[in-house]
Amino acid sequence: MDVYLNRTLELGQKLPYGACDFKLPVSHHRYHLGNPSRVGASFPVKLKAAVYCGETEVLNIVAEVLPSTKAQELGYLFKYQAALAADEPDRILAYMGSNPQAEPVGELTFQSMGAYLVDQDAQVAFEHQRRGIATAMYQQAEALTGKQFLSRVGDVLTLDGAAFWGNPDRPFGVDALYSQPRRLLWINLADLMAAPLKELPKVVFDADRFTRSASGQRCIEMTNNGGGPRLGLQEARIRGLVARGQEGKVESFVNDPHAAPKLMRSVLCAEQPPQLALSNPRGLPDATISPPLAVLNEDSREEVLHFIGRHLHALAELHALEILHPQLRVLSRQQQVHRERGDPENLSHALDVRRTQAISVMTDMLEKEAEFHASRM
Repeated sequence: MDVYLNRTLELGQKLPYGACDFKLPVSHHRYHLGNPSRVGASFPVKLKAAVYCGETEVLNIVAEVLPSTKAQELGYLFKYQAALAADEPDRILAYMGSNPQAEPVGELTFQSMGAYLVDQDAQVAFEHQRRGIATAMYQQAEALTGKQFLSRVGDVLTLDGAAFWGNPDRPFGVDALYSQPRRLLWINLADLMAAPLKELPKVVFDADRFTRSASGQRCIEMTNNGGGPRLGLQEARIRGLVARGQEGKVESFVNDPHAAPKLMRSVLCAEQPPQLALSNPRGLPDATISPPLAVLNEDSREEVLHFIGRHLHALAELHALEILHPQLRVLSRQQQVHRERGDPENLSHALDVRRTQAISVMTDMLEKEAEFHASRM
């Protein structure tokens, strides 16, 4: 299933109605998007291409929503058995290990009904339940037939069946999140994350460092002198800090244990020094602040650097994709003045340059931190 991450340069159609100037492959990494229906949940996508139409000045990033791979990662294999007669169902069988002659640990029976599939029965051996086998069997059936299951939500089912079909995040069925690209049309490039939400490092600011910084002192002066107390305290609040003092005077800032965590989602490598892009607990970008690494506390800084090390190339790709906007504006001007079609080679070269620069910047961050730790030993 393809979805479109809409990136509109000027007013235009969601999908270009004219002939596309080019289609450019953009990244082979797996990225993640926050699930708008569940706090803290996300699902994986793979970017396939950037498709640009100069006639509408609209760029679409084509992405594929990836299925769950929990069962496959645990070593389960799946086999399709076509029906021998018209009145018999097709089957998906699940096996543990690579021996298809062994007894199956799961079985899904289903039939086609016009453009859809209808499941008849799904069974998974008790000791193999809660491992994503049933979900994987439904996905295998849809992938092999090119059809989708009709939803069973609202039908009379067993408790387990009702919970299974009632899951809003199930990756199959006609009303599933994965089957409704219209719910993803307005996702921006800035919404992409290099890892699932649960793996993003929590950013905690160094309260003492902020108190001593020029920003912190400005907040204290603004608050104590009555020159804008709300504005002064707001700068601290967006960092998860609260004011402390005596007799109505602010003296310092401390971390607020009740503040919602901010999550580090990517690195803005074009900044000097590099800035961290943050998100809220739902995975949506938080544009209120982009802090440098140095203002985090020691544990948070170390967690961020470990994350950068694990996802270095995926983060570099995210940074490189930001060049699409200015480069396409250049192409648009060329097309209007010289009536030239866009050249994907120029854009591909710009992506490579930006990607290399990002890897260099983040590698330098990791090396400097390693040298700092070595100097303290």
